[in-house]
Amino acid sequence: MTDSHDAAEDILLAFAVEPRRDSATLERYLKAYPDLADQLIDLSLELRLQHATEEMTAPTDEAWVEASLAAFRVASSSQASEPVVDPFASIKPVELVAIRQSLGVPSGVIRGFSSRLVDIVSVPGSFIDALAQELRTTADNLRRFMAGPPRLELGVRYKADKAPAAEQEKISFEDLLKQNKVPDEQLQRLLASRD
Repeated sequence: MTDSHDAAEDILLAFAVEPRRDSATLERYLKAYPDLADQLIDLSLELRLQHATEEMTAPTDEAWVEASLAAFRVASSSQASEPVVDPFASIKPVELVAIRQSLGVPSGVIRGFSSRLVDIVSVPGSFIDALAQELRTTADNLRRFMAGPPRLELGVRYKADKAPAAEQEKISFEDLLKQNKVPDEQLQRLLASRD
């Protein structure tokens, strides 16, 4: 048991120190180590969140690596056994309408979150907190769910020769709001609370 735990930790550490931790690198690790998918996604999200909140300058690079490794150790020890739960799975359509109205956003914005189309790093913390509360989950659980790849909405069906596929690239929260024609004043209000 210890050997497999050590091997998993070595793989996660190797991912943490990759020079490029983009979606292609994550995909490569997910294909090579499917049994570590949840841990790799969690680690990727933690590292992206941390990286997004710090300005990267030469003197802070070393500190960022140390902090990333510390985050990796915490994430791998405390969240390794927790499965990623879909907070939208038990929400009824009527409840989604109420959530949309409560948050003051079009239904397309909520669909952007349920399909994991939006890059969670670009979403203000206050909006994540409000959405998580409406979904009756925690902000951390919502972030973990959103770290997964985009997916087709449940119930989407097409008549085609080929099965539909989800978009591969995530979009920013601002782009999602613009695509859903959120008025400028409301858009600025939603974006103003960025952490």
